[in-house]
Amino acid sequence: MIAPKDFVGILKKRGFSRFTGVPCSFFQAAINCVLESKDLFYTMVPNEGSALALASGAGLAGKPTAVLIQNSGFGNLINPLTSLNMIYKIPVLIFMSGRAYGVKDEPQHEIIGKTMAPMLEAMGVNFEDMPDDVKHFDERLQKACQTMIETQKPFFFLVRKGCLDEYCLEQKTGEVFPLKRIEAIQVIAGCLTGKEFVVATTGKPSRELFAVADHAHHFYMQGSMGHASSLGLGVALAQPDKKVVVLDGDGALLMHLGVLSSIGHYQPKNLYHVVLDNEAYETTGNQDTTSSTTDLEAMALAAGYAEVKTVRNGEELKKTFQKMLKSQGPSFLRVKINRLATESIPRISSKYNSSQIAQQFKASLAP
Repeated sequence: MIAPKDFVGILKKRGFSRFTGVPCSFFQAAINCVLESKDLFYTMVPNEGSALALASGAGLAGKPTAVLIQNSGFGNLINPLTSLNMIYKIPVLIFMSGRAYGVKDEPQHEIIGKTMAPMLEAMGVNFEDMPDDVKHFDERLQKACQTMIETQKPFFFLVRKGCLDEYCLEQKTGEVFPLKRIEAIQVIAGCLTGKEFVVATTGKPSRELFAVADHAHHFYMQGSMGHASSLGLGVALAQPDKKVVVLDGDGALLMHLGVLSSIGHYQPKNLYHVVLDNEAYETTGNQDTTSSTTDLEAMALAAGYAEVKTVRNGEELKKTFQKMLKSQGPSFLRVKINRLATESIPRISSKYNSSQIAQQFKASLAP
């Protein structure tokens, strides 16, 4: 196991003082270490493809930048990897976590965990497993840097859980906002009549909705970060007589922000888009998103949503959401919440497999 300070120190020695990516729990310690360092820099980006493109631009400008991503976001990265880096011969160093890589994990990681190495091989990308001790990592990093110079291709280290030791960061809680996410979900669930169809984004929002109010009308997304609103739009357009509520997160929405334009363009009157905004990737280590400096309400309004609101406490949420459900959408509701975690939230896989979630949701939508 490598101490995070050793990990970033070795990278700095090899010329990497800049980092970017989308947080993963495997890299929580390393990212936290970078964030607290005065001579290292971490750039927040909305998705993995953006991270690779940013690192490519920084590399062209003479500032080598290491990319840290979770393998569930590998698909987002494949486009620039194959159509930017490989054909323009722009080498970038990428560390990709190995969820379900030779070990059992949650269902949303199983396929990518088994196929990421064969996919890299098929694309002609150089990669290897990251060593879990300092000496061998230093040696293999030196070799990887040399390989990138010789081939002018990106290089991947596949990182298994436990390669990096823990590192505690002084956590922001966002306590200026009184609502915890699970409390907001309880209020939202209490406003539902049981006839609405709810699509909840991946991670804690899905798990907390499952814990608070499990229902056959709920689609719990496990993985597919950033696509809950698109799935909800598909349901709303296909079944215009049924009300569809999307429970989104700020990090998830920012990942594929363009869907706001699609929703505004098609004007589904039965779609109600709720964004639980704690300004953080709370599930993967509480690192900041960029939502604190982004006017999501103005974006939704400019995209064409019929109604846009922001609430900051439970009373406002209940009153606003109940009124919103009685009006025509598309509606956008930003709920400012704090970052305080709820302990012992059950995993959805303790009751359902992924296919069961889809099938019961589909059956509920049937005439």
